[in-house]
Amino acid sequence: MNSIFKKINTIFVSLARQGIFRTLHLIYIYSVLPSIIQVAPRVLMLYKKVILKTEKYLVGDYIVNYWKRKKKTILKGRFTGYLIKLTNIGLSTEHCEKIRKLQMKSDEVVIADIDQDGFLLSRFGTIKNLPMVSDRDFLKRGRFALTLISKAGYVAVKKDYMGNKLGFIKELSALHHLQSTDCNIPSIMDIDFKNLTLTMSYIFGSILREELAQKAACLRDRDTKNPSFLSDFDKKKQWLSRIQEGNRFLLDVVDSQFIERLFEELKKLHKSGFVWNDLKYGNIIIEKNSGHPYMIDFDRTDHYSKLPKTIFRILCDQEIEMFNLHFSTQKMTFDRIKAEIKKFQKEPIYSPVYFCAGLRMGDLWDIQVGYGRWHYILKSNLPSLSGKRFLDLGANNAFYSIQMLRSGAREAIGIEINKACIEQGKFIKKGFEWADKKTYNFKYIHANMKDIMEMDIGKFDMVMALCCIYYLDDEVIAKLVQHISTITDVFVVQCNTDMAIGRSDPHTYVKSSVEYNRQILTKNGFPFCQVIAPYKYSRPLLIAKKKR
Repeated sequence: MNSIFKKINTIFVSLARQGIFRTLHLIYIYSVLPSIIQVAPRVLMLYKKVILKTEKYLVGDYIVNYWKRKKKTILKGRFTGYLIKLTNIGLSTEHCEKIRKLQMKSDEVVIADIDQDGFLLSRFGTIKNLPMVSDRDFLKRGRFALTLISKAGYVAVKKDYMGNKLGFIKELSALHHLQSTDCNIPSIMDIDFKNLTLTMSYIFGSILREELAQKAACLRDRDTKNPSFLSDFDKKKQWLSRIQEGNRFLLDVVDSQFIERLFEELKKLHKSGFVWNDLKYGNIIIEKNSGHPYMIDFDRTDHYSKLPKTIFRILCDQEIEMFNLHFSTQKMTFDRIKAEIKKFQKEPIYSPVYFCAGLRMGDLWDIQVGYGRWHYILKSNLPSLSGKRFLDLGANNAFYSIQMLRSGAREAIGIEINKACIEQGKFIKKGFEWADKKTYNFKYIHANMKDIMEMDIGKFDMVMALCCIYYLDDEVIAKLVQHISTITDVFVVQCNTDMAIGRSDPHTYVKSSVEYNRQILTKNGFPFCQVIAPYKYSRPLLIAKKKR
C-alpha cells in the first residue's frame, strides 16, 4: 500500500514540477512501453510473414510507373557520384581506343560478363587490375545477370533482373534514397523499365570475399559447390562455416578502421529506414584508391519508412548481430545494452539515463540529476551549441556531454577523475550511438578538473561544471575560473543549495551557494551572470558570460 501512495505522490510532484506532457511521457516509459517491447517481436514476425507472402504481388505496373515518372529526377546527377574512367581499370590502350570507337555508335559497350564469384570473362583481352576467368571456368550467376560495360567513357555494371520486378524496384529505391546520405554505394547511371535493368557505376576495387579467398578462406561459390565441401552439414551450418572461414583471415585483409567505417555505412542505411538483408563478404568492396568499404547488391533491401521505431529497431538489431558475426565485433543492440545495464546497476548511478525503447538506468523521475535535470532545467536554458565545441568539468558518466552532442555540438570533452564513472560513460556513449544510429565525437580526459590549468586543450564555445567546482579549495576555485575565462566566453555553473545534504565540511555549503559562485564568476573574468532558480529547486543554474 505504501508503494502505491509513493508512486501517486511521485506523479503529483512531477505534474507540479514538470507539467503534464513530461509526466505522461514518464508514465509511458515506466508502465506502457515494457508491454509494447514484450509483444513487439511477435508483431514483427507476423508482419514479416504477411509482407513476404504479399510483396511480390504488390509490385505491379502502377509501382513501376511511379518510378518511371521519377526517372529524370533520379538520373539528374548520374555523372556526379562515384565514377571510374575506362582508362583506369587496366585495359590496353588499343582496347580502350576500340571501345571508344564502338561507343560512338552505341550508348553502351559490353566489356565483360561477370560470373557468380565476381570474375570477369573479358571481350577485350586481359584487364590487368580486375579478376579474370576463362570461358571454361566461368560460373554462371544464379539469380540476375551482370555485365561490365562502358557508358559515356565511364565503367559501369549493368544488372539484368530477369523479369523480377520486386528485386528491380527494391534496388532502385534503395540506391535512389541512399544517394543523398553520402553512403558508399554505386551511383545509378541508367534505368530500363521495359527490360528491367539497372546500370550502376562500377566500384573499382576488390571484393572482400575474394581477398579472403586469396588467403585460403573457402568462400567462393565455385569452391563450396564441391560435393565434398561440408557434405555432412545442413545449409545453416554450411553458412556459419563460411563465415568462420572468413573470420580466420579477416584481420589479414582489413584492419579495425575499415570495419568501423563499414559499420558507419550500415548505420547510414538504417538511419534512412532501410535494412540491407544481404550483408556478406561478397557484397563489400574494398575501394582501390581510398581503401574504404563500399556496399553493393540491394535487391533484397527493405524500406520501412512507416514502421514504428520500436519494431524497426528489432530489424536493425538483427542486422547488427549479423555484422557482429561476420566481423567479430560487439556492436550494441537492444539485448546487449539491456545486459550491460544490469551490470552497471550494481554500481551507483549518479546521472540517470534514458536511451530509448524502455532502456534506462537510475530514477528518471528525479529532477535533481541526470535525465530529470536535463529536461527540467538544462535543455531549455543552455545556450545553443549547434556546431560548437564543449568542455564538461566533472563529467561523471558523460550523460550531459552526450546530450550536448545530440543537440548539435560537434565535439565534447569530459574531465573526470573517477574511473568507474568513465567506464559507465563509455557504455552510455555506445548506447546513445545505437539509439540514434550516429557516432558522437566525445572523449574523456582522466584527470581532476583543476588539472586543466596545466593542459593545452584549446578553446571552447562553452564550459560547464554541474555541482562540482565547490569541492575544490577557495583559492583553487578562483584560479580555475580565471583560467576558464581564457578558454571560453561562456561558463555554466550549477550550485546546490540543499542544506540537509549532510556535508562533512560546513564551508562547502557556502561554496555551493548562488551568491558565492556569482561573486567568484564576476570577479574572475565573467562579469555578466544570469541566475536561473526555479521555485524550491535546490540546483540553481548560473550562466556566466564575458560579454552580453
